[in-house]
Amino acid sequence: MRVRAGNVRLHVTTIGDDWRDGVRRPEIIAVHGGPGIDGGMLRLTMLPAAEYAQVIIPDLRGHGRSDRGEPSDWTLDTWADDLAALVDTLGLERPYLLGTSFGGFVVQRFMGRHPDLLAGAILVGTGARQASHDEIVERHRVLGGARAAEVMRRSLTDNSPDAEREWAEVCGPLAIRREPDGAYQRAVRNRIGTPEVNAAFIPQLPELDLRPDLAAATCRVMVLVGEFDPLIPYAVADEIVASLPGRSGELHVVPGASHQVIWDAPDTAHALIRKFTEGS
Repeated sequence: MRVRAGNVRLHVTTIGDDWRDGVRRPEIIAVHGGPGIDGGMLRLTMLPAAEYAQVIIPDLRGHGRSDRGEPSDWTLDTWADDLAALVDTLGLERPYLLGTSFGGFVVQRFMGRHPDLLAGAILVGTGARQASHDEIVERHRVLGGARAAEVMRRSLTDNSPDAEREWAEVCGPLAIRREPDGAYQRAVRNRIGTPEVNAAFIPQLPELDLRPDLAAATCRVMVLVGEFDPLIPYAVADEIVASLPGRSGELHVVPGASHQVIWDAPDTAHALIRKFTEGS
């Protein structure tokens, strides 16, 4: 369905019920990665959450089946404000906000701009800043060896088709540990891409610093990072917790997972999300 959120309409899907057996269950807004891809992967990986929560998965402005907006709108501020408008439209009372990868950037900006709207935030495979080129290259060296480090370094500055193909062959497999099944392959195949949004956002990354947003946070925060994530070193993920008031967050390194944390380790990830959203 398409839902009015401020001055745009967002494509939104839901998983699970908000009430079960007369008990209200946690509501989780799950924000996809990217930018430039829709929420299709979350609509797959968050299916187990139907057992303990209602999950609301929007395509952000400029993504999927949501309104495109203008390139000047493709910013963390606008995406965060759209989500706040969605909370209001749906009449949600202190939902949880979950963000994966780039979606984690959006969630952190939301905490800075709308700190009193959330019961908690769950940040998966993300950081308070983009890891530096040297940090990412070193992480690829540790996980994939010298060739992976070399290819990753090239891909950071070379956008040629040859460099992209080499990255997909050598580095891409490091971002996922669990073998993709038919459902995963369908999610990838049916994904709606908007590469123009990615191209517009990438120049903003070098200046990205979400630590001031985290300092304004008033809700509980849980950070999940994969044991084998090539893009998010543990220290970068831990900067989120260190930036929160009174170090009020919690960091979990998820065994056996890479960047696709919830796909790679669904039992562990959902157990942690369930415990966090149930307040235990």
